[in-house]
Amino acid sequence: MKKIVIIDAAFIVAIGGIVAFGVVNKSSKASTSNVIKIGGVFDTSGDASSYGKAEQDGANFAIKQINANGGVKVNGKSYKFKIINKDAKTDNTETASVTSSLINKEKVSAIVGPVITSGVQAAVPVATQGKTPMISPTAGADNITLQKNGNVQPYVFRAQYKNSFMGTKMAQFTTETLKAKNIVIFQDNSSDYGTGITSAFKKAFKGNVVDVESYQEGTKDFQAVLTKIKDKKFDAIAINGYYTEGGAILKQMRDMGIDVPVIGPDGIGDPKTAEIAGNKNTSNVYYAAHFSVDAPATKVSAPFAKAYKKAYGKYPSQFTALAYDSVRMIKAAIENENSTSKSAITKGLANLKNFDGVTGKMSIDKDHNPVAHMSIIRNVFYLGLN
Repeated sequence: MKKIVIIDAAFIVAIGGIVAFGVVNKSSKASTSNVIKIGGVFDTSGDASSYGKAEQDGANFAIKQINANGGVKVNGKSYKFKIINKDAKTDNTETASVTSSLINKEKVSAIVGPVITSGVQAAVPVATQGKTPMISPTAGADNITLQKNGNVQPYVFRAQYKNSFMGTKMAQFTTETLKAKNIVIFQDNSSDYGTGITSAFKKAFKGNVVDVESYQEGTKDFQAVLTKIKDKKFDAIAINGYYTEGGAILKQMRDMGIDVPVIGPDGIGDPKTAEIAGNKNTSNVYYAAHFSVDAPATKVSAPFAKAYKKAYGKYPSQFTALAYDSVRMIKAAIENENSTSKSAITKGLANLKNFDGVTGKMSIDKDHNPVAHMSIIRNVFYLGLN
């Protein structure tokens, strides 16, 4: 989606803090003792491939930059990085399998990925057994970093904020900025992503939730449900899901003449949404974002966006940026602990504070979540939320 930025200081409010840089790789043999291996678990095929490909590019770009700039310095020694990427195919069984291969066969020191919540949940037992730190760029379910007893998962981290945080801030924006008093919610109930965001949104929204319509991943025809809600009184629609179904809902609702503002989570903030819905149907659509080239640039984000554009011929997406930060977070963990061991990387990630990333400044909290910045992006506005 092409965006034109209009910046109004009244709308830009500091939201929190974010974590950012870090990259790493680890040596497994004496002959390659100056190499640190990182595993990349990205869905480059299947339903989440748009996210997975963007994240793989971001991780690869981080590795390339770090190596070109001298690698990582530990005890006076310079280490280079090698990333070994595996396609998890948006399949939980495959995710567990490739995670195991990276840990047990490739002997990686850390993993970036998986991409989505269900993939992380499939990989957690493998990473835990292998005592290998794993940082997901984009999995948002609240509980992925926690065990059933409430204790933290010792080897699981993430770079993006929790779904409950996103849902709460979306509701705040809908109430305070869109001034909506009545809203209809569409939620993907195939995973914790859609239902978790909806739950937080409903708790925080100050107006009336007119209706909640659930759908399954893969649904293509929304005509019947849109006809059902069309004559109800509502000021906005929330689409709490991913771009595949979100784009279809947008196209069909606009074709039916439903022109109210639409608010969505980061899963809607993908160019594929516009491809599916059609550019003309993505106006007056807002979505949660971790990064955008249309947001005010920082001393970290501006050089990143420029260099990435030069290398790939396109600007980075928020998913690219999150994976880029994930790798550099690992690098920071190594350098802060002055060690390339997996235990040191794990400790370094848990203690990461005030890190300047391309997605903003962040710190990792006690539950291994980032205290993070969130923006709301529209085709013509950049709005910050606190």
